Amino acid sequence: MKLSLALAQINTRLGDVPANLEKHLLHIKDAKAAGADLVLFPELSLTGYVLQDLTPSVSCRASSDDPVFRPLLEASREIDIVAGFVDEDSRHRFYIASAYLSRGKVVHVHHKVYLPTYGLFDEGRFFAPGDSVRAFDTRFGRCGMLICEDFWHASPPTCSGWTGPTCSCSRHPPRAAA
Repeated sequence: MKLSLALAQINTRLGDVPANLEKHLLHIKDAKAAGADLVLFPELSLTGYVLQDLTPSVSCRASSDDPVFRPLLEASREIDIVAGFVDEDSRHRFYIASAYLSRGKVVHVHHKVYLPTYGLFDEGRFFAPGDSVRAFDTRFGRCGMLICEDFWHASPPTCSGWTGPTCSCSRHPPRAAA
């Protein structure tokens, strides 16, 4: 199956979820107009990357009840979307997460497993590590989704591979973008 992929390498505003959501919706519209089937956003694309103490204030849930995800899910009726966000679980732990959205539904959420805590990175202080890696079905076939450092270790790609993906997506924070 042919897949046209749009990479939305955006420059986020740290902690400004409404502004970042608006940027997502514009890039989704452009990707759809260009004929893309899937638009892929960077790690923590809805929040910005070096959040630190802002983490609790920018978390959201990948569901139609969430005001941030509602317009993304609506947009996903016409183009598949992978967006990065801070996910908060029922025990109030925060995760660096990516959501795969398609046809108005949340298909899969991946929590970043390997959190760097060296140099300028201090993710382990503010986020909990994910505890699983698995492939999931999309309209394009099975897919595996990892976030940045997850791909730098042998176990996540290997575990994802055991569950049979036909493609894998890795997302990193933006370095320089529009």
